[in-house]
Amino acid sequence: MDAPRLEWSAAAVRDGTLTVPIAGDRPRGWKSTFDHTVRLLGGSSWGEVSLKKHKVKVADVPEGAEDELRHFLEGVVQESNAAHVEIEADDEQSSKRADAGGDDSDARMTARFRDFDAG
Repeated sequence: MDAPRLEWSAAAVRDGTLTVPIAGDRPRGWKSTFDHTVRLLGGSSWGEVSLKKHKVKVADVPEGAEDELRHFLEGVVQESNAAHVEIEADDEQSSKRADAGGDDSDARMTARFRDFDAG
């Protein structure tokens, strides 16, 4: 499974709106993680960042912001991918503990803390 990545070679700007396709397989919940990461990292001189139909769109991109915006979007994708790698690893560990019949309060508390992210 290939992690999601920005396809810069297919990027286009039209009427000040940047569109960049995303290649790779997006795991369930990745879009939500992407949106949350955009909000956490904030923005700069550009407008709204959205993800729809395997494409990132950024409104109101001013000329001269290309490098900063590319760095920002790469960071958002990297953080989103990293979050899902951690979730998958934790799911595997929880599954192993459940198979062993263990009752692990750490796993339950971890899950509760991570649920804060969904709200």
